Amino acid sequence: MIEPNFSTVPEELVNRRQWVLWRLIVRDGKDTKIPWSVYDKPASSTDSETWHEFESVVMRYRSGYHAGIGFVFVDGDGFAGIDLDSCRHPESGLIAPWAQQWLDKSEDAYAEVSPSETGIKIWVRSEMKLDKGRNIKIDEEALVPGKKPGIEIYTHGRYFAVTGKKLKDFAR
Repeated sequence: MIEPNFSTVPEELVNRRQWVLWRLIVRDGKDTKIPWSVYDKPASSTDSETWHEFESVVMRYRSGYHAGIGFVFVDGDGFAGIDLDSCRHPESGLIAPWAQQWLDKSEDAYAEVSPSETGIKIWVRSEMKLDKGRNIKIDEEALVPGKKPGIEIYTHGRYFAVTGKKLKDFAR
């Protein structure tokens, strides 16, 4: 897992009370990121009572009991999240052409490398609302063996693990 750089996370995200910690567990043979609160209890991506200020989750993360921090998408917060899976080679940093197109087309967006270093997370300013997220497997060559490339899009009810390994920043 990548070592986070919290100093590069945009102010537009930092200033919101939409932050959780996360722990890594194995579920059905796959690594799964479980949201966690600063009070050492499970958090929920649909219960704002379990979310916190950015500074609180960073401080708790630094205590060493959690794998990372995450940003929760909320209906009406003005953001949509796009998760590009299996599109980045973890050693070389090479980004698949299909994923680079998403980065290039995402105007006024913040993008960073995922915790596994094999994907990209993109925050776009958007008032779009999806009843539920979209998870689309695409027919492209995987840069990561055994992991099918895909695109997930969310506007609420989910969170993204945050690394701060910035690829693109919001336009100023």
